[in-house]
Amino acid sequence: MFGEDVVIVKDPNPFSDAGDVLKRFKESGVDELVIVAPLSVIAQIVQRGIKPLWVGMQQVTNPDDAETEAAERYYRFVRFCRIVGVQIQFEEVEPVKKWPKKKGVIKIVREAKVV
Repeated sequence: MFGEDVVIVKDPNPFSDAGDVLKRFKESGVDELVIVAPLSVIAQIVQRGIKPLWVGMQQVTNPDDAETEAAERYYRFVRFCRIVGVQIQFEEVEPVKKWPKKKGVIKIVREAKVV
């Protein structure tokens, strides 16, 4: 998408938190951080002044058409967007007082059972 002179460097190791991501990013010497992480981690990174890239990808079947691979699937980049903020909103969830007696509903007890 960005031409032949762009090299993508993947970090295959899991990270422990946003600080770990930022440490590796700074140590790597790369120009941009493309991130795939939980929103809470991305929010912490943005709050610390780094604006990572989010990538839109399209799955392809031919490895020759791919620009990257994940979980034995091949993808090409469709677009990049810079993340400038993350907003996570919550609402309270009320406990279920009585489970419906419908086929296929899972009732949570000591072990999950289909009722």
